[in-house]
Amino acid sequence: MSENNPGTTPPYPQQPGPQASAHSKKQGLTQPLPNDLSDGWLPEDMRQRPLSPLPAPKLFGFQSLLPFKFINAIRHPAELPLVIMAYALTLLLYVGGGIYLIYSMFSTILGDNFVNYQLSNLVGQLVVLAIYLPLGIFFVRGILYSQLRLSGVRITPTQFPEAYQMVVEAAHAAGLRRVPDAYVVLGNGQINAFASGHGHRRFIAIYSDLFEIGGAARNPEALRFIIGHEVGHIAAGHVSYFRLIFTSFFMQLPILGNLLSRTQEYTADNFGYRYAPDGAETTTTVLAAGKYLMNDVNFHELANRAVYERGFFTWVYNLTTTHPPVTWRAHALRDRTEPGRLVWRPKNNPPYPLSMIPAAEPAEAWADPLQATDHLVTYPERADNQHWGSVNTTHRPPAQYRDRTVGDMLYTGWVPPQFRQRTPWNSFGAPSPQEPQQVPGQHSPDQQGQDAGSGPGAMPREGERPASAPDNPPTDQV
Repeated sequence: MSENNPGTTPPYPQQPGPQASAHSKKQGLTQPLPNDLSDGWLPEDMRQRPLSPLPAPKLFGFQSLLPFKFINAIRHPAELPLVIMAYALTLLLYVGGGIYLIYSMFSTILGDNFVNYQLSNLVGQLVVLAIYLPLGIFFVRGILYSQLRLSGVRITPTQFPEAYQMVVEAAHAAGLRRVPDAYVVLGNGQINAFASGHGHRRFIAIYSDLFEIGGAARNPEALRFIIGHEVGHIAAGHVSYFRLIFTSFFMQLPILGNLLSRTQEYTADNFGYRYAPDGAETTTTVLAAGKYLMNDVNFHELANRAVYERGFFTWVYNLTTTHPPVTWRAHALRDRTEPGRLVWRPKNNPPYPLSMIPAAEPAEAWADPLQATDHLVTYPERADNQHWGSVNTTHRPPAQYRDRTVGDMLYTGWVPPQFRQRTPWNSFGAPSPQEPQQVPGQHSPDQQGQDAGSGPGAMPREGERPASAPDNPPTDQV
């Protein structure tokens, strides 16, 4: 029993001792809290000193640690020029609006009659809008993240662990400083996913109707590509707070804003293709026909139509969309020799037989019902090749009755159990008197994971066998 609270039994044989207190005073940390039943993980407990070989997110730093030139090689070549135009336009509006507002104020005070008061009021409203824009973006992003945290299903090592592994692998491939938070939200029939951020945090959300394609019975590689696509938005800086501020005005322009949005989607597709190239084809088919018909869509026939579907209205439709047309997107993922088209349709297709005249041709060239019937009789489909979606369900117990449990909580200070013997985990990060602990921040590239973390979240439970026990590997590894 604890002395301060006899009704509470400590979860571990011993509570933090004098060694932890001395170490806390030396480091300027707070003293150990009595009766700590949370493994030391309390919001107000400032003793946590996370250790990681990767630097923490910064306010003015990129989320990805990949070289900037390498990321630019993955980007669509038109993205950065459009971003520069957006930044220049925003700065021009801020500076010009501020100068005109100051001039109009002094002119009014001095009694100058040449001031256009209507224009002055308009500029003043724009300046006020520009001032409140950063606050509005910050507030909206915070509400969006709170909605996911309170209503979404969080993807964790124990909740959809297969998808969490995909998120971890995608974050590693994109060079992210931290693994982004990921959620599954109710789709209500919509096929969609998005990435965003709030402060230093980055998160992705996948609609349930799109998330379902990741099951082993369907196409996990497609979900892998989608996760890589959304992580690519984070790595490329598309959801950066300052980028949203400096591109908000530009994104409102009818054609240029959509043009920038399409370049970002192509860039994210490049990240997804780099991480999971085998899922590129099915991703486009599920976007075109949905989760049930995705495996019944001929990807090459879909991609070929990007060349054949021409005309004025198809060109106008492309200019008004924030995402590339599915046919153009499929063509870009198949032909990796050139970036995705933004304004003009692709021109080249590999040799592939057409089964029907393109829809862009004049109506008098289309087949009549008699010709279409004879064509089907001449080239009948195999009886075993039915192009219809199917729904196969398997009865299983609820997840809470079959999911495993882990003994540790994953955070920055977590280390594998086999390395914990170097630091007493029940001393809240105090260094071992026999073996000095390495100074945080002096990690060599080949020592990732070799240094014991300072967080107490993974102390061995009562009755748990030590990690160094022979022929008994730990069971709580993820």
